[in-house]
Amino acid sequence: MSLQTQGNAAWDAQDAQALFALFPAGLKQYAVVFVDTAGCISGWSEGAFALTGFRAQDVLGRSLSMLFTPEDAALDLHLHELNSARLLGSAEDERWHMRKDGSRLWASGMTVPLGTAGEPRGYAKLFRDATHLRLRLDALEQEVRQVRQFRQDQDLVLATIAHELRSPLQPLTTAAELLSQPIEPALRERATRILRRQIHQMERLVEDLIDMTRVGQGSMRIVYETVPLQPLLAEAVESCREAAMRRQLDLVCVLPPVAVQVEVDPGRIVQVVGNLLDNAIKFTPAGGRVALQANVETRHFVVRVQDTGRGIGPELQPRIFEMFTQAEGADTARGKGLGIGLALVKEIVALHGGSVEVKSEGAGKGSEFFVRVPLTRPATYLHGPAP
Repeated sequence: MSLQTQGNAAWDAQDAQALFALFPAGLKQYAVVFVDTAGCISGWSEGAFALTGFRAQDVLGRSLSMLFTPEDAALDLHLHELNSARLLGSAEDERWHMRKDGSRLWASGMTVPLGTAGEPRGYAKLFRDATHLRLRLDALEQEVRQVRQFRQDQDLVLATIAHELRSPLQPLTTAAELLSQPIEPALRERATRILRRQIHQMERLVEDLIDMTRVGQGSMRIVYETVPLQPLLAEAVESCREAAMRRQLDLVCVLPPVAVQVEVDPGRIVQVVGNLLDNAIKFTPAGGRVALQANVETRHFVVRVQDTGRGIGPELQPRIFEMFTQAEGADTARGKGLGIGLALVKEIVALHGGSVEVKSEGAGKGSEFFVRVPLTRPATYLHGPAP
């Protein structure tokens, strides 16, 4: 291993020979840098050039800080490293160092004093490039964070599912007890409606969970049919009318006066509109209004669901269609629930070749959801396998 030095080096030949004895000649995996007591570079090895790209003429006589990142150099950590070596006999360190091209390498090594203990003539800094280990460690740490986050999300989702499934149990129990006794017809009919409503809610939750699994596996399918649009939208509205009445909301539906034929998956479109209406009803206080309006463009039909509810803050709008957004907690300002309905809306609309977007001026100012779906099956499906 060769070494280039500055004129008045603060180390002697014995220092160099002692260090070089540890390395085979020409070894470039390790850098050896000699530093004087002022913190300036006085010796530079081939390995230092190989690792950093700096040639001896680039560094000799300059401060050791040039090898440190700007943020570390601003804290004088290069001097701290030398001082630690002087006081402790050696200073082991791992940190980012700079290459000549401006990139960074993760340097792992040590600095040792040369000469008399406590009063060194200079220092020798030895290090190797451990960037690959640092990157691997970063990747592992990222995986650990993701696993922890997944477990937290999983626990939160399971707790929310338990809450969602438990909520209908009390009404179901009450209705079942009523029906087990001789009661007048009006009360029996009321109990029956409660049973049907709560069973429907549980069925809807289970279906959403199943669809969520299909989305995760990429197995959700679209079965196209040519059907009139208005009856689909009316069906979705009627499925939500009782919920709107219970919350004392005005549910408005405005459809095109002329029949519109569309080529879609009818059940999925009803699911999309129903989820949008259910979302609007859930987050609109009593006395408010939820409105559905449908229009036809040249190649698409557009469904707009507008409410006078809580609105959506700007920080949540970019993530409102992500799975489990509602399960994140109260900071969403959208209340409790699994939050998978809107995620399913996005997936189903995307499978139809359409798009969905949300607009809201903020908390307390209501929200609008726009769904745009092609009137006919997208060309990518025309020659593909039958769903």
